[in-house]
This record gives sequence, C-alpha cells and structure tokens, in this order.
Amino acid sequence: MSGMIYVKNLKFILLFNFFLLTVLCSCILPEENSEKDLYIQLEKEIMCPVCDGQTLDQSQSLIAEDMKNTIKEKVSQGYNKEEIKNYFVARYGEGVIAYPKVEGFNIFAYLIPIIGLIFSLLIFGFYIRKQKLG
Repeated sequence: MSGMIYVKNLKFILLFNFFLLTVLCSCILPEENSEKDLYIQLEKEIMCPVCDGQTLDQSQSLIAEDMKNTIKEKVSQGYNKEEIKNYFVARYGEGVIAYPKVEGFNIFAYLIPIIGLIFSLLIFGFYIRKQKLG
C-alpha cells in the first residue's frame, strides 16, 4: 500500500517539476519581438526633445510625430533597437534616451535613490530605537 502512495507522490512531483521547468524556461528565454512590439518599446524609451519629461508615446508635438514615423520606417527596414536609439542619440544628444546607460556618471542616477533609501531607513531605525529607550 505504501508503495502505491510513493508512486502517486512521485508522479505528482515529476509533473510539478516539469510544470515549474516550463514556466522558468518561458521566463528566461528571450521572446522574439515583432515590429509592433519594438515600435512600442522605442516610443516608451525615447524622449521628445522639445517636451519637458515626456516620452514619445506621451507627446503630441510635431517633432514627436516625426520621430515616431522615423521609428516606424527604421523598424520596417530591419534596424534593431540599439541602432535606432543610436540614430536618435547622434541626432538629438544623449538626453533623448529616457533611461540612461549604467556607465560613467550615469551610475549616480541609479545609486543615489538606493543610497537615499538606505540612509532614510537607518535614520528611521535610530529614531524608533531612541523612542523605545527614551
């Protein structure tokens, strides 16, 4: 009788592991981007040069519409994401990219919020500790 329970548990464990492996592989393996997906991604990652703090998908200015049309043309011609970004950086400067590369001085844009959060948590911890003791 215990052998039968062992076989049922083994089948369940194997099925669960297969399911888990399938889910993990689907998360890890890169999915192929269609032209529409690439276009949408680039609209969200490229800033409008004349609008304050707006990406192309948020902006309705004429230059943003021209940039969107350029992205459509470049995507249909087979350019990849980096080539299109480099095209706009060469034309409008590094500020046109919404998310700066993590290199050089740009590292501070990613580190300062983390350091600020850690610092504020430390101050909050010391404040709570002082309140408990005093």
